[in-house]
Amino acid sequence: ALRKMTKANFVSGIGGANTPIVMVRPSGNQSISASTYTTMVFDTEVIDTANAFASNAFTVPSGQGGKYYLGATVIATTGADNSLERFQIRNGSTEIAYGNIFNSGTDDNTSTISTVADLSAGDVITVVYFSYQNSATIKGQSAYSNGSQLHIFKLIS
Repeated sequence: ALRKMTKANFVSGIGGANTPIVMVRPSGNQSISASTYTTMVFDTEVIDTANAFASNAFTVPSGQGGKYYLGATVIATTGADNSLERFQIRNGSTEIAYGNIFNSGTDDNTSTISTVADLSAGDVITVVYFSYQNSATIKGQSAYSNGSQLHIFKLIS
């Protein structure tokens, strides 16, 4: 049976601007040395609604703490067969999400990780990459039209 929608049938508190919003990507390729955690370079800001992204890091603005969606896509190659790679989204030095890439050939490989995290004003989000066996190359805008990327947006306070 159909039911007439009234104000009492709606949930309050849904909606909002979901800001700040950040989408960044590397303009070119980045070389990663073997056996070293390296902060990924994101030097092209596509969207940064609060000017909260600088120096390859997103800093939660004052008064903007809450639950955030964090997603990173990495396209990389080691140029070697059977090598293991890892990348992480970090809050400061703490890993909050990670993904592994197993290169079964010398082709470019893509991996995406995402999470929802409770962040506070001043928290600093970065993406780091680690190659266990060989040096690696992170592919940027110069290699692929969208290349590797980082997306961040606030869900709710």
